[in-house]
Amino acid sequence: MASSSEPPSDLDRTPFGAALALFAPEGPLALDRNPALLVGPDGAVAAANMAAAPLRALLAGSAGPDLRAAIAGAAEGNPGRIAALEATGADGKPQFLDITLLPCGPESHRGVLILGRDISLERALRGALIDSRQRFKELIDAAADFTWEVDAAGKFSFVSGPLALGYPPSDLIGRAPQDFALAEGADIIFNGSGPHGGAELWMRDATERPVCLLVQGQPLTPGGPFRGARGLARDITAQKARETELAEARHRERLVVHLLRSLRRAIDPAEAIAMALNTAIQAVGADIGRVAELSPDGSVKALGGEVTPADPVLIQAASTAPEGVAITQDGHRLGLAFICRHETRRVGLLMLWRDMARGDWLADDLFLLGELAEQLAVLIEQLKGHEALKHLSTTDALTGLLNRRGFETTLARVVERARQEQQGGALVYVDVDNFKQINDHFGHAQGDAALVATADILRGQLRARDPVGRLGGDEFVAWLDGIDREEAVARAKALQAAGRDLTRFAPGTEKPVGFSIGIAMLRRDEADSLDALMTRADEAMYRIKHGGKGSYVVVD
Repeated sequence: MASSSEPPSDLDRTPFGAALALFAPEGPLALDRNPALLVGPDGAVAAANMAAAPLRALLAGSAGPDLRAAIAGAAEGNPGRIAALEATGADGKPQFLDITLLPCGPESHRGVLILGRDISLERALRGALIDSRQRFKELIDAAADFTWEVDAAGKFSFVSGPLALGYPPSDLIGRAPQDFALAEGADIIFNGSGPHGGAELWMRDATERPVCLLVQGQPLTPGGPFRGARGLARDITAQKARETELAEARHRERLVVHLLRSLRRAIDPAEAIAMALNTAIQAVGADIGRVAELSPDGSVKALGGEVTPADPVLIQAASTAPEGVAITQDGHRLGLAFICRHETRRVGLLMLWRDMARGDWLADDLFLLGELAEQLAVLIEQLKGHEALKHLSTTDALTGLLNRRGFETTLARVVERARQEQQGGALVYVDVDNFKQINDHFGHAQGDAALVATADILRGQLRARDPVGRLGGDEFVAWLDGIDREEAVARAKALQAAGRDLTRFAPGTEKPVGFSIGIAMLRRDEADSLDALMTRADEAMYRIKHGGKGSYVVVD
């Protein structure tokens, strides 16, 4: 349709009348959805269709010089084209046009026909496709060390990735996966008759090193004759090594647990040490004796028996004796000491004293006590292991605080003492606000560092005698002995101020990292049970979580 402002007139006698005719009400450009206009010899718009508004805006706007230069070239008889020129559509949104400029009419009276084609959708689709391809590539790269395809003969026909099994991809083309496998089954895994979620396969790499691949694939023609398959492969050798180490650690842990259960069923190590000492005293006719643990720094810790003033002399003599066996005298008594060795390490001492009237120590006495010293070394190590496991069972491995079990055991004891002494106190629950975003944005290592920092804040802000524990995740707990409500509030405020330091673990995130604190005060009445105290602390924390984080609530 011709523009209402430039209606064509006397078309047949106009030199470029044929071009004007295109814009007539029934002309091919009148109702075209793409913009079109005709510029006359004088440079003015001679005709335009209803969609030509973007072209008019281009002529009037910043893109005008380029477009006018192209018009001038077309007016001299040189057709022109401008690709992907940005315009503004009728709806005010950006629109991209491919512009074609055609000369119209004789040289003496030449106009220029300007045709625009809207490529906005094509451009958007192309950008989306490029973005989609890039995203797909990144996902594939993240999911696999290399991608593969085998042909109908089961040989590699395509391999991607900088290195596959340590080889350049080109070195694998034409070779069968079974050529690199350390066991049968590679052909079945790579040429399987159906898709599989993943099968592990041990292969050798370019350096002959065994590697474990997790192979996932699918036939090219599911359900039809085998024409090849394609899939992904990921090197999980390190993961398998970690799994093996974990399995071995769990096996060792099961053995330790079994050993401890056996000891509990038979005899406790401390009781066994006491029994062994009594056996030694009776067997060699000693008057008194002592068993001690030797620390690596040389310090001595009594494990049972009687301490005498002459013990340091006996200990010094044994420590310098070549065989770790020393005999010395103290007045009317004769002393004997054996170094207890466990795998060549000095772990303990067996010391005995008897009246000199009973005579010197006999060879049978030394042999018997030497055998007993070996058993004592094992028992001392068992006792140390028992104590270490007891410590581990009540301690949080990450923070070094009490774990739930250890804290609840300690809490029962300190609350009962506070009740008996009418001391009062407060149970304090501490949650790290918005902790999840640290793990989500910065990884679990950063999250673990934030939890360790939280434990350090609690240790620094609370007294050394206040038991502190980690219940799990980002939940911490503490018992503040002998404080009233006012002091508990002051402690909560100090903790929240110190907790602002945790924001360094989540820089640039929207939600603040800090502490929500729920406090339950111990009531000074017999009816207030430990369960009731913990329930009130839970209630305080519930009120905080549902009333807004970053605050504290005290339940009396």
